Amino acid sequence: MVSFRASTADDFPVIERFARLASSNPAHYSERWGRMGDFGVIAESHCQVVGAAWARLFAWSDLRDPLGSPQFPELAIAVDGTFRGQGIGTDLLRELVAAAERLGYSALDLLVERSNLAAIAVYTKLGFKRIGGDARLWMRVTVSQRSNQQS
Repeated sequence: MVSFRASTADDFPVIERFARLASSNPAHYSERWGRMGDFGVIAESHCQVVGAAWARLFAWSDLRDPLGSPQFPELAIAVDGTFRGQGIGTDLLRELVAAAERLGYSALDLLVERSNLAAIAVYTKLGFKRIGGDARLWMRVTVSQRSNQQS
């Protein structure tokens, strides 16, 4: 049984751990976790953290791609390798998009390697659209349209 909870500033070690799985530049997504604009969802199974999805706002100078925007949080997500393929990542994304909606954001952004076809399929299924990119794709989901992406 997997449960989900909102992340807190005390979850820095969790965010740091999963940022190392999610990115070649983990500090970008974990440094000073808990600052204004940071929010996320933690997945737990039998009192063990098995995944995390989180988002943060970046200033223009800190965006990883010129297609990004300081008004849209950029997300990162990772699931422990032994728990992949069970739908946890999809559920984490749904929970994160719902959190973004509750917080009043109109969209979420992400950057994904073009070769990561499984992740791209999940993102597309949940309503993310390709904005651009070559080796890495910049994708965005409009949060207000989330309710149309239920399956």
